[in-house]
Amino acid sequence: MSDSAPPASEKDPWNIKSKEKFETKSKSEFYDPCQEAAQRSYKCLYRNGGDKSMCGEYFQAYRDCKAAWIVKVCAESQLDDPNAKFAAVEAVDKFVKDGTVVKDVDGIDLLEWATLDLIPEDAFPETIGPLRVRAVKAAPKDKIAATRCLQSCLLHWDLVSAQQIAAIIDRSFSQERDFMFWNIVITHMLATSSQSPPEKKKLYGMLAQRQIQRAAQLAEQAHASESKEAPARGIKTEEEILLLYDIVETHGTADDVKTLIESPLFSPIAQFLLGRKELFQRTAANYRKQQDWEALCNLCESCLSHTDENGELSLLACDWLVWKNFIEGASYLKSCNTELARSSGLKPIYKRNVLLARVSSAFTLQTHDDDDMKDDQPFSLRLRELLNYIQDQKSSAACFDDVKEFLEQLDISGLKHVAYTYIAQLVQSVDDPIKRARVSLLSLKTQYLLSTCPIGRVPIAGEKPSSKCLVCNAKFESESCPTCLTKISEEALAAYKSASKDFGENPVIQNEILPELSVAVAFCNVKLAFRSRPGYIHSSPPVSQHLLRALFILEHQAFLTPKHSQISLLLVQLHLLLGSAHRSREAWHGLAVKRTIVDSLAPIFYDRLSTVSPIILDSSDSWGWELVETLRSHYVNSLKLKMPRRLIDAFEEASYGSIIDMPKYIENLRSGCTRAMSLVEEVRADRLLGEPCGEFLNDARFYEVPDDLVLRNVVDHGSFPSWDCYSSRPVHERLRLGPGPSNTRCHLALLAEAFQDILSYRPPTVYKATAAVMGIDNTFVIEMMCRIGNSMSKFVHKASGHCTSSEMLYYEAVNVLATLIPLCVGIDKSAPLSGIFSQITEAVKAAITTQLDELPKLDGTVAQTVSALRSFHEVTMLRDTAMVAKLTAQWILSFNEREKERDRSGSSNLPKEVVSQVKGLQAAAEAGLKDGKSLIAQLKQEVGTGSEFVGKLRPWVFEDGGRELNDLVEDGTLKEVVESWRQNLAGWGQVKWT
Repeated sequence: MSDSAPPASEKDPWNIKSKEKFETKSKSEFYDPCQEAAQRSYKCLYRNGGDKSMCGEYFQAYRDCKAAWIVKVCAESQLDDPNAKFAAVEAVDKFVKDGTVVKDVDGIDLLEWATLDLIPEDAFPETIGPLRVRAVKAAPKDKIAATRCLQSCLLHWDLVSAQQIAAIIDRSFSQERDFMFWNIVITHMLATSSQSPPEKKKLYGMLAQRQIQRAAQLAEQAHASESKEAPARGIKTEEEILLLYDIVETHGTADDVKTLIESPLFSPIAQFLLGRKELFQRTAANYRKQQDWEALCNLCESCLSHTDENGELSLLACDWLVWKNFIEGASYLKSCNTELARSSGLKPIYKRNVLLARVSSAFTLQTHDDDDMKDDQPFSLRLRELLNYIQDQKSSAACFDDVKEFLEQLDISGLKHVAYTYIAQLVQSVDDPIKRARVSLLSLKTQYLLSTCPIGRVPIAGEKPSSKCLVCNAKFESESCPTCLTKISEEALAAYKSASKDFGENPVIQNEILPELSVAVAFCNVKLAFRSRPGYIHSSPPVSQHLLRALFILEHQAFLTPKHSQISLLLVQLHLLLGSAHRSREAWHGLAVKRTIVDSLAPIFYDRLSTVSPIILDSSDSWGWELVETLRSHYVNSLKLKMPRRLIDAFEEASYGSIIDMPKYIENLRSGCTRAMSLVEEVRADRLLGEPCGEFLNDARFYEVPDDLVLRNVVDHGSFPSWDCYSSRPVHERLRLGPGPSNTRCHLALLAEAFQDILSYRPPTVYKATAAVMGIDNTFVIEMMCRIGNSMSKFVHKASGHCTSSEMLYYEAVNVLATLIPLCVGIDKSAPLSGIFSQITEAVKAAITTQLDELPKLDGTVAQTVSALRSFHEVTMLRDTAMVAKLTAQWILSFNEREKERDRSGSSNLPKEVVSQVKGLQAAAEAGLKDGKSLIAQLKQEVGTGSEFVGKLRPWVFEDGGRELNDLVEDGTLKEVVESWRQNLAGWGQVKWT
């Protein structure tokens, strides 16, 4: 045996390769206790012929010392010393390159923690990931350490390392079936991931398929033998069956999928009969996508024909989901057994679905050449089936939602008969007061639906576009007949008062009927407020009186049922639209939106919130801080790593569908409009209030959004009541401050905030900038303006459908001003610039003038005051347009002054006419800011203390037909709204205008 190395067959856990590597130097030069411990363990190993069992004490001392060294390095990495800060990064790099096996998982955890912000997430598979794999390979039977390493790789989405670890764990603990499925699902995801090299994708896919097919085969063999004990490594749960389908459909052939669908154990029908419906839905969706209608009908018919032990149709056989698929498939075929829906003698629990299937089949499968009505009697089969369903389900709270899609397909005679004749007759035939109230509400909903349908009106030729109502024969110029809407509103309000008086204590009346009647009154008033005819008078503003009537009836009801989510959502929008943002905040707070759904619901409240009431998002206020932090922390916590910790929960709960879907969910979360909106609203509120905006350019919500990233809009409006015809614009869209979140607008908003952040930055007063530093700062500004201008030009030309008119003027102004700064610096001063400068400055001044002209002019009337209270968004856009013009002018003039000092010859100065134009732009901007501030001051004076304004507000809101509602709405409701306006105006007093 050589004196210079241990036996070739022995490997030290810390990769000691030669004796010379650990020769000690004098302690006066340096002393490394880990090096000394390594030398002692080496010598012991040498003396004992490579037998580690004889050197346990020395090796343990070395390992402990190495762990202490990792702790020391990680601690040093937290110091401010730049050299020490990267000590952990250097250690990780050295370990990876040297092939070191760090068995101590705690040590790897420390290294991961110390390098979290220093090593990019994308570098994890080349740094920490391999260390994790080596640790598991070195101790494959250490379950706790191995699963910890697997979790880390999954959270950092290092699928290559995770797959290796999962395979080792599966082999080491073959008796634990969960580890087998972990291995399978990770291998499957790696096969479909970009992390897998192209040449290995097929290999991983084949491996995942063979593993899960083997598990399926074991389960089928046990099923065939009627074994009572399921095999340990066989498929058992629904999640595992869905994973089987996922893998076979992704990596298998068409024959593999067909064999799976025909399996006696794993077929959609076999699983459906066990009460597992998801596989049926999945298979049916595939058949629809492939347009294999015959297979779809056969699948549905097998389920619909299922009977119980008494030969009667089972609940599964009456499932509405199956009926819908069956009828859709049957609509493309002529040979299907459509008589399935003719079953009689059904139990009540099954009857609704079968009756609804009959209605659907009548609308889908029958020819519709006949009129729905003939001789004032229902004539068509579809109408008769629909009336039969309404007769049976008239007292069901879900009846309207069930039949709405069919009502919209009727002709005008049929729909009018249902809305104004048939259901009205049913109301008289019902004795039970609760059921009668439900049928009456159904009648009002159907009448409202008819008022929103295009078939309910015919155009009339004339100077102005107008229509004739086919229900009441009235002539009108708006989208819907105001006469019909007024009548429906009056009937709903009368029913509301009657129900409140006679049955107000009944929980059904209180929690179901009254809220829906109040919504009916509100919806009619919202429709009456928007008198514009789509496509003709698009810019006509809604009538404030009707909006306030809708607001007051909902506020009245919200006091009785404060937890009613639909009313709260409508109040959130109405208050924002009317400028009473503090009440909107209270309504939003009552909804208690959790972080898990905040991404899809937050824009309903937050979008453009800072333009209406920046003080609401004031981070120095506890409520404002909570609102800002709710969004910010959601993204910080969910996106801190590549994957959220919920992924680990999904593995532990064996929820493989969630595991497969989570990467897409996280990708959408990163690239969602809501995430970008959260930053825009936060920094804009701070900027308007003159507070520090933080590191905007260094915020991940900004720098992770390149121009080519498509931001996804995921706003969920499913909780809003949907009573309008499908072709009519939904109420929740009408009540927004403008077009909803979009990729275009979010990009423009981020770029505009970057523009403001760059030009409004001021170094600390104690900071003395040298000429060289000022030159660097100027270069940075110029380069950023070029980037912003180039980026904005990609979006601003298509922004008209995504922004309000005032937003469009603002973004166009930022776009042209971003070109003005580089133009001042980069072009030869001897060239004629005045023409270009004149065009740009005049365009921006015109934008400011236009925004000023669009603001209401206060004349002491309640109408103009309310109109001004609704115009805070426009005021903010005016302020921002004027401010970017002012900041640009100041920067150009300041730069020109510095150039004068630097170059006394004057050759680098801007021409006098250009300087004059820039000063003119600055003057126009300052005048615009002054006018905006003056409007807020006048508005504050108009509202005053609020008590006098309440007295003026009531008679104005309820004049011309609002007397009945006036009697219902209390003074306290009006006072709350006026107080909310006052609070908002007080907050606007803190907005900076200079």
